[in-house]
Amino acid sequence: MNATTKYAVVVFVFALALRLSMLSFTLPKLRPDVDLDSYRSLGRSLAAGKGFVAPSPDGRELPNVGRTPTYPLFLACLIRIGGDRLGLFLAVQCVLGALTAGLTVVLAARWLRPQISLLAGLLVAVDPNSVMRCADLRTETSFTLLLVSGACFVAWWPGRKSSWFAAGLVWSLAALDRPIALWIWVVVVVVIGMRRRSRLDRMGCLAMFLAGYCPLLGIWVGRNYAVTGCDFVSSISTYNLLMYRAAGVEAQVEGRQLEDVKREFRARYGDVQYVEDRARFQQSLAVSQRAAIAKLCSSPVALAEQTVLGWGKLLFGPGVRALGYSLGQSEPPSRWWPPLYSLALLAVVLLSVVGARRLGRESILPALLLLYFVALAGGPESNSRFRVPVTPMLAVLAVAGAYGPEKKR
Repeated sequence: MNATTKYAVVVFVFALALRLSMLSFTLPKLRPDVDLDSYRSLGRSLAAGKGFVAPSPDGRELPNVGRTPTYPLFLACLIRIGGDRLGLFLAVQCVLGALTAGLTVVLAARWLRPQISLLAGLLVAVDPNSVMRCADLRTETSFTLLLVSGACFVAWWPGRKSSWFAAGLVWSLAALDRPIALWIWVVVVVVIGMRRRSRLDRMGCLAMFLAGYCPLLGIWVGRNYAVTGCDFVSSISTYNLLMYRAAGVEAQVEGRQLEDVKREFRARYGDVQYVEDRARFQQSLAVSQRAAIAKLCSSPVALAEQTVLGWGKLLFGPGVRALGYSLGQSEPPSRWWPPLYSLALLAVVLLSVVGARRLGRESILPALLLLYFVALAGGPESNSRFRVPVTPMLAVLAVAGAYGPEKKR
């Protein structure tokens, strides 16, 4: 066992112990029937063989085209193995979160000495937001593991076409976990274009990536086309564009509450996450897209302000209500630790900028992944939950900024 592997195992064990300790304290406070974003309902339906259906807001069980299949399939497998138990789901998520911390060591060791890469893994292991989100029955923990796994393939074996295929396959599962990763191929194109290889070699690497990336996404697009008559991976982008970005702009311009505007929009345009009738869905989708774009174009200053505010919440938000929707009863947030945590996050972000400069071209992969997810996650819907996937990249770059570009080849 080499030094990197040994440190990765140490970080995994430590991170797992920390997360399981958190879960033992938190689980009794959680609602046992928690079903955030309908993921648990979709898992139940898949486990029962009923397909990708879930209760709509009016209680009818309808095909869902807003969510994607990776996380519901994960829950369905756990239900078939151990039953529909919240403690089981969250315990396995703690394992996934600990694996992410261990893989962060492996990723950092591509550019840094093993002893230094250990610190990057420890940052992820002890990050309060990453720890608490393991008790959140949503996609962030599983998505982050898939993202870091693909990054390890690209970082460690960039000259092997098989590694690009593996990264494409893993990142297609990530895109089917959270559709925000759907355009991650743009990052891949830039990373491949920066390599000092022949044009033929670079084209071969890109082709292998797409060979791994496209098939699963194509299958899911085919499913959605069969259900709706429209070819898309998920309708959640349209839903968020209307119900958060456009609704947020309207709420700011008119001085109203966001939730009030969302209720009005839902009554006016419908919910494009569920399909009752193909023709009605197609009309609702088209009208929602046009309405959202028109509203955003009418108030570019408000849109820019909310986007920047969303970036701030993503990068520096302490997440004092991380489990607010899951708790059986609300608890008052702590007063002393959120400001300290936000200051620590500010230091990490500043160090990551220094680290990117010190690593130079070597930082292109973690830096681009970081910028990609931060750029796309701005807006009224953004919060500390969306920082979980970029925390490993921040940790790698911040440690490089603190200790210099000592590389491990």
